[in-house]
Amino acid sequence: MVSDLISTIKNKFFSLRDELKSVDWPDKPKVLSATYAVVAVSMFVGFFLWGSDWLISWGMQYLFPHQ
Repeated sequence: MVSDLISTIKNKFFSLRDELKSVDWPDKPKVLSATYAVVAVSMFVGFFLWGSDWLISWGMQYLFPHQ
């Protein structure tokens, strides 16, 4: 019972190790390029949402002024 469990775990481990050896890992320039793209898009989306929120807030204050 326990030996079957240990055998199964060992087989899964070796299968995973063999699979990870066949992975085509990206090189450093590709990783850096993707990182810069993610940061740029995140900043754009952040500024867009901030600007949209500011514009909507301004519009709501114009339409419904405080009394």
